[in-house]
Amino acid sequence: MSSPLYEKTIARHDYISIDGTEYSNAFREFRLSSEHSEEDVSAFSETGLDETLPGRTAQGFEGEFYISSEVASALWVLHINRTVCEVIWQPNGLNDNTGPLWYGNCTINVFNPGNTRGSASVSPFSARAADADGIQMNNT
Repeated sequence: MSSPLYEKTIARHDYISIDGTEYSNAFREFRLSSEHSEEDVSAFSETGLDETLPGRTAQGFEGEFYISSEVASALWVLHINRTVCEVIWQPNGLNDNTGPLWYGNCTINVFNPGNTRGSASVSPFSARAADADGIQMNNT
């Protein structure tokens, strides 16, 4: 039997850095978001068929972090001051730092800490690219 081409990664150990500080263990969920809008260009279609082209690109990082006083204090200051800070994400980077990483200068736009009785205190997190460079990928 041949070996699979791709393996599932379970219980990943992602490397996450925000403004030069590592927050890898603070996040229980983290992902890249990169989406192009669709622009209708059907008016130029000779056949009358709907046609679209990629338009503006929205990029950033999203996730959810466990609230501790240290993490909440640091991320709150970056959020409330609208600070542009570097965000770095390397999936499974704590176990294998040779894989690709994504990085960009971002603003933290979503910071909503909350509690549910009997559950861990968490906050959704969203950081959007803050400059024309957007989110870049580096194969290390």
